[in-house]
Amino acid sequence: MTLDSLAKALGARILTADGGGPRAIERVYAGDRMSDLLNHASPTTLIATNLATAQLVRAVALLDGSAVCLLNAIVPGPELLRAAANSGTVLMVSPFDMFETCGRLYDCLRRERSASPS
Repeated sequence: MTLDSLAKALGARILTADGGGPRAIERVYAGDRMSDLLNHASPTTLIATNLATAQLVRAVALLDGSAVCLLNAIVPGPELLRAAANSGTVLMVSPFDMFETCGRLYDCLRRERSASPS
């Protein structure tokens, strides 16, 4: 499923432009421990977190991560927005908490998998 489709289904706002075209997302990893998030970063993983730091975005980009979804309608600061734009990491904001965000993302990805031929 594309990141744009997930954002639309979630009602999330994408804050940084995606210059690389549609990004395929195959899984979501959610958490608030930097080490756990970085361990699961990949080009097809959406990182969902309450950590709104430029350091997280820079580290995700170093590991070829694709996108970060901030939770609870967090308003990111200018340093975080700059870091995401400079690294090419898509930054989006969900209006929901972690539980609700993950549940909705799970439903979207599950429907996508069941609809696609095996």
